[in-house]
Order: sequence, then structure tokens, then C-alpha cells
Amino acid sequence: MRKYIAISLMILFLFGSTEAYQLLKLPLLVKHFIEHKRENPAISVIAFLKMHYQKKIVVDSDFQKDMQLPFKTNDACCLLVASTSLPSPVISIEIISIPVVRKQLAVYKVNFKPLQAPQDIFQPPKFC
Repeated sequence: MRKYIAISLMILFLFGSTEAYQLLKLPLLVKHFIEHKRENPAISVIAFLKMHYQKKIVVDSDFQKDMQLPFKTNDACCLLVASTSLPSPVISIEIISIPVVRKQLAVYKVNFKPLQAPQDIFQPPKFC
């Protein structure tokens, strides 16, 4: 039972808020094609679709029927937009001044002399 309710709600949503409701006009398309087929038996489905959808709109005796075909017009009333908005949070920016401490570092002026012969450090072990 839940499955059928879910499917029916999905169909209701699709037909109500998208252009899928135009598919309900497919019987009108078939009926109009049959009318054209009676007038001109040599017309094909492709030629019929090109005549009504690809070429420029021609105002003739069956213009009203042409405009009732699926996907010929778009109705803006089928769009349903629902949105929720939350109040924006209050943002406060506080500027904190950081105290600058100036400290004098002691610089030692030592005359550093590297070892003249670094090999003097490495001596073989001495046995007493």
C-alpha cells in the first residue's frame, strides 16, 4: 500500500512541478497526426514532427490545434517553488589590540675560531 501511495505522490509531484504534464497531451498529438494523414496520405511521422516542431510557427486554419500539441508552449504556472529561510545569525567582530613587547636580545661578540686541525679530536684509543 505504501508503495502505491509513494508512486502516486511522485507522479503528482512530477506532473505538478515539471513539464511532464505535457506527456498527457500525447493523445492530441496522435489525433492531430491522423487528421494530417487523412489530408495527405503520403506524410510520415517524421515529416509531421518536422512540420510542427522544427519549422517556424505558421498561423493557418489549424493553428489552435497546433498550439495544443505537447511541448509547443510552456506554462510558467506549473512551477512550484518552496523555500525555507532561517534568520541569519548575528555576527560581531571585535578588534583586539595585541601589545607589542620590544625586547633587546643580547648579542655576544665572541671571536669564534674553529679548530685548526679537526683531526686532533679523533685519536686512537690508548691502552695503559
